[in-house]
Amino acid sequence: MPNFRYRALTQKGEIVHGTLAAPTAAEVARRIEYLQLLPIETVQEKPDAGVSGFGIFNRPSPAEVTTFTRDLALLLKAGARLDDALELLAGDADVGRLRPVVGKLRAALLSGESLAAAVGNHPALFPPMYVALVRVGEVSGTLDRVLELLGAERARSEAMRRKLTDAMQYPAFVLVAAFVVMLFFILFVLPQFSSVLQDFGGKSDSALSVFIHLSEFLRGNATEVLTVSALFVAAVWWLLRRPGAGAAVVGAVSRIPGIASIFQFYRTTLFCRNLGVLLGSGVDLSATLRILVDIMAVTGSVVTWSAAADRVRHGGKLSDALSASNNLPPMAVRMLRLGEETGQLPSLAGRVAEFYEAKLQRSLDRIVGIIGPLAIVTISTVVGGLIVSVMTALLSVTQLVG
Repeated sequence: MPNFRYRALTQKGEIVHGTLAAPTAAEVARRIEYLQLLPIETVQEKPDAGVSGFGIFNRPSPAEVTTFTRDLALLLKAGARLDDALELLAGDADVGRLRPVVGKLRAALLSGESLAAAVGNHPALFPPMYVALVRVGEVSGTLDRVLELLGAERARSEAMRRKLTDAMQYPAFVLVAAFVVMLFFILFVLPQFSSVLQDFGGKSDSALSVFIHLSEFLRGNATEVLTVSALFVAAVWWLLRRPGAGAAVVGAVSRIPGIASIFQFYRTTLFCRNLGVLLGSGVDLSATLRILVDIMAVTGSVVTWSAAADRVRHGGKLSDALSASNNLPPMAVRMLRLGEETGQLPSLAGRVAEFYEAKLQRSLDRIVGIIGPLAIVTISTVVGGLIVSVMTALLSVTQLVG
């Protein structure tokens, strides 16, 4: 989704500016007018040279952004001025590859921009939620506390992502190892028996014949197979880097039976966690939902989230909008409705996020416990079946020779 920089006029005659992610400039204008601002200028941003110029190995990581956020909060709490704190962090080794960007933030600050506008110029590193919370902190004079909360929340999210990655490492290793063993057997072991069977006219069953032909094809067309495989991997990588491709893949995978519930737990955790943080930091519900539409776009259901946000903007209840969209499970919607009725929506949203995060972890543990043994049993069955077929064929050769 493209990013647009805008300038607008408030009812008091003040000029404000910022960054919004939206499909079209007309949508940006509609959002600005909904905030009771008068649009002056809307320009689609070009890719940030300070971000897109990074290579694969020197691009700042999310962990470095989190370190910068927490260290900046610590310096502000210690009484440092914002520009002095940025100057210190621009030379801090802990910030790592983010140091050039921190220098740009300080330069923008000295030129008269707010910190929210400065970080908004780097959307690839600082998402809309980050920009919105920084803006709230600047307006309310609680930037240090907001940054501390934001850093803690980013650390929690990164810990959850690490859990997901660690949970899938073992089954991924087993599957890759099984594929390598199978490939080695087809390319190097099976041809030895194939030549013996052909020399003595031994009979092989249909399954063994298929694998023998596959082995001959792969060995005879190794260069072509490697070229096609490399092109396929490059094409997939290119497609996944296109805007919206990741969301489309997530949306497709989330419809697979057995995986849909896991994606629902993840979607619920992501929505409720960010809802609680934004509302708890003082962001109003309308602005919160606008930010959440951009955040939830990674789940592949941006249309339904946008519809829910529009329903709330027109006076509907959040729980009713979520119930109509079927984005969240009924139990989560009921808890959020209770939060609306009691005025404790931020705290209850956080509890819902914790509840579904625990369910997500349990589901992942069950899947990991199934995939690993299943992969081992499958590859053992295939390789064992091939060995039995080869030995049967060799016995038939022995009988012919005898």
